Amino acid sequence: MPTWKEIKDYARSQYKLMEDEERYFSLVFGFKDGRSQKIFVRLFDAFDMEWVEFRSVVCPGDKMPHKVALRKNEEFACGALALDNDGDYVFLYNAPLPTMDPEEFELPLHVIARTADNLESNYSGDDDF
Repeated sequence: MPTWKEIKDYARSQYKLMEDEERYFSLVFGFKDGRSQKIFVRLFDAFDMEWVEFRSVVCPGDKMPHKVALRKNEEFACGALALDNDGDYVFLYNAPLPTMDPEEFELPLHVIARTADNLESNYSGDDDF
């Protein structure tokens, strides 16, 4: 059973962290096409255990119709679109920490990065990270 410290140590060993706080960190994925995507990884508690959230901003809420976002959620094998407190669409995925291993850390990290970047490119045209 991994600890949050072990997950952060693994992330530090594999990536350059942009932010490195007690309960969250962030990193930027660079892609071959020159685009990049910032991913936030945070620890939170729910259902009497610790969870890890992977999150990336996609676009302002007015750039994607809400019905489109809901329909897209049905297509995703991993993750979902949500509106954050700033009114931006974010793509996120939550996983229980007690069962997480490096593969379970890497897969959602890559899926969130690529999917969020594709959505960002299609709906806002931006490349904010």
